Amino acid sequence: MSLSRETQSRLQEAIGRMTMNFVTAEETRVTDFHMHVNGENGELLINDDDDNTLARVHIIEWEGVHDEEVFEKELRTLLVKMQDNGKFDSLNIVKPYSFVLADDEGVDIVDLLIVDDDTLILSEGLLEGFDEEMNEFLKKLLEE
Repeated sequence: MSLSRETQSRLQEAIGRMTMNFVTAEETRVTDFHMHVNGENGELLINDDDDNTLARVHIIEWEGVHDEEVFEKELRTLLVKMQDNGKFDSLNIVKPYSFVLADDEGVDIVDLLIVDDDTLILSEGLLEGFDEEMNEFLKKLLEE
């Protein structure tokens, strides 16, 4: 499932409006933006650490969808695109902070994007087979 351009734009605008609240003179301490998707009605809520609602947007394509992997893929793609375009550069938030997908009970499922100057998140595919390669390398090194 892929969101329409119009929906992607509305979602990006909602996140952009929400982040504009953090372009202030004072540094803000937010550690996570919790993103909750209600699969019944397609509503996305973005809350802060104290469960204050920062943004709300209705996604028609998500009505009746209960697959968290769909939400994760679409939101991660959009957030990475926004970060690559510098949309989070002017936020006055103590780093690191993250955008997190949460389930219906508010339990965090997965980090969608971590914003930090010094942190690099490696994908699972990149690390696949790393254990075997490392063990082989160490074995050869110790044999010499």
